[in-house]
Amino acid sequence: MPGASDPSYVSAYPYSYDICCDGLKGLRLAHIITEPETGLRFLLGKCKALETLYLEYVIGLKENEMIALFQRCNNLKTISLKLMPLRCEDYEFRTALTDVSLKALALSCPMLQVVELTFTFCEPMYPTEIGFTQEGIVALVQSCPIHSLLLNGASILYDEGLKCLSSSQFLEKLELVDCRSITDAGMNFVILAPCLTNLTLRKCKKVIDNGMADLARSQKLESLTVIGCCQISQEGVQGVAKSVCYLVEIESPGSLKGMYINTNRKIRRSP
Repeated sequence: MPGASDPSYVSAYPYSYDICCDGLKGLRLAHIITEPETGLRFLLGKCKALETLYLEYVIGLKENEMIALFQRCNNLKTISLKLMPLRCEDYEFRTALTDVSLKALALSCPMLQVVELTFTFCEPMYPTEIGFTQEGIVALVQSCPIHSLLLNGASILYDEGLKCLSSSQFLEKLELVDCRSITDAGMNFVILAPCLTNLTLRKCKKVIDNGMADLARSQKLESLTVIGCCQISQEGVQGVAKSVCYLVEIESPGSLKGMYINTNRKIRRSP
């Protein structure tokens, strides 16, 4: 309510709430505004046993608080961050979290296996407004035993970044959604990842059939999903993997939000 404040809030000690959540293993905060007086931000400072964390378009996150959270959560295995650029304290218009957060995550969470990063922009926007860099994302994947990586709207990721990611010894599943800078050259690098068996491409407009041919020659993929990639044909994906899902159009609005879909043994035709 406008003008309302939390009577138990103390500016010098914002985590004074007497709620026990030390054993909490899963936390999801979505589409909320967190401020010191609303009684939400304190939660992040007390969840020491977290294994799964989903933060979806949470306004008011502070990087120093997220770093403190990561430093406490040594058991974190899954993290999903959905971010959009906002005006930050330094008056820059970017995502609240930067490579500093990724570095803290890599150093503090050695059990991390699943990472999902989604960036949403309101036009007009530019890739430079993403607080993370390609180098920061690569460093995280190379530092932790990441088995599954989703990058959505990461225009900061280029073919050279995929070359670096291909050195990951644990990466099994990779999903690239609306990564506009990725080309066929990136597919050549992707297939070099020793454990990669599951690849999803959604709305990656610069990848064409030549990239699919390179994947097919490797015969490494168990599963391939291609959705809304306008320069990849149905014929181009045949024989690329044991299980193939192909759709010309985006399946639904949710398909650009990093949602996985089940693959099957037959190529699915777009209606």
